[in-house]
Amino acid sequence: MENQLVPTAWDRVRQCRSNGGLGIRDLAVRNICLLLKLLHRLHVGEQSSWAAWVRQHTCLATLTGDLQGSHWESLRSLLPLYQAITTVTVGDGQATSFWHDVWLNDECLSDRFPALHSHCKRGDKSVAATLSDGLRNQLVSRLTAEAAEELAALENILSDVALSDARDTRHSPFADADGKLHTADLYDHL
Repeated sequence: MENQLVPTAWDRVRQCRSNGGLGIRDLAVRNICLLLKLLHRLHVGEQSSWAAWVRQHTCLATLTGDLQGSHWESLRSLLPLYQAITTVTVGDGQATSFWHDVWLNDECLSDRFPALHSHCKRGDKSVAATLSDGLRNQLVSRLTAEAAEELAALENILSDVALSDARDTRHSPFADADGKLHTADLYDHL
């Protein structure tokens, strides 16, 4: 008799024991959690030699730079999820994505101003680069009426933004007071 795979109800196997499951962790979700923890270490300013080296070779706001390989692609692919579970108190604006991080109020600017974001030539600039170069330089020359209204509203908000010499600070409901990301809490939500 040949070895045959037995169909398994993996959803039930992965349920916690109190719910009648076996409590087996989903390794794909666990891997995502650990990669998010690695991204968090880069962004919170951990003083490891690896983190310092990465910061020299890549833009933390977008994870673009001269780092290549499938592991970097994995980290880049998780950046939107990481941005969704964190907020930023902007310091120098170097490590914060202008459009995709939550740094003004409670939503990212691409969600708050969708018409304006659709007129953006490059949506991968940091807060520092955008404020330095000017928001209008990122946009196509002709805006729709809705995008023009959103631009006026955003420029009004940006007039109150002042960068400092401090590094950007990341916050997450999945991090403790020391800023360390807890993957167990994150796993339960994914």
